[in-house]
Amino acid sequence: MKFIRITFLLTSVFTSQAIAVAVSGAEVQELAARQGRPVAFNVAPLGTPCGHGTTISCAPSPGSPCKGNFNPKQASIVVTEAAGNCHVSLYPQNNQAGGVIQRLDTDTTGTCVFTSVAEYQSYGIFCD
Repeated sequence: MKFIRITFLLTSVFTSQAIAVAVSGAEVQELAARQGRPVAFNVAPLGTPCGHGTTISCAPSPGSPCKGNFNPKQASIVVTEAAGNCHVSLYPQNNQAGGVIQRLDTDTTGTCVFTSVAEYQSYGIFCD
């Protein structure tokens, strides 16, 4: 019985140390940076009022943007939350192709940007 208890105790100690090592150093700093730079925006397809579509949120860090595609294309966007030195770029094609057609910086938070033709196909959230 003592052998089982000692084995369990040693297994618990080594497992705890392995978990602690797995999230130390640069990984912890990156996680903290991501948590500290939240960005959220709402996109809506043609015919849906601005702000009543899909909300997308992310916390990018410098050099590690958040990216995605819209389906269907979206006609409006409103940034609802933006950390300093971050922006949302919108593109006319999937996978951030076709060049930026709209860039929304932190000072546009709360302002609806609308197009009469749904043209936003993908996005990228970038922080400097």
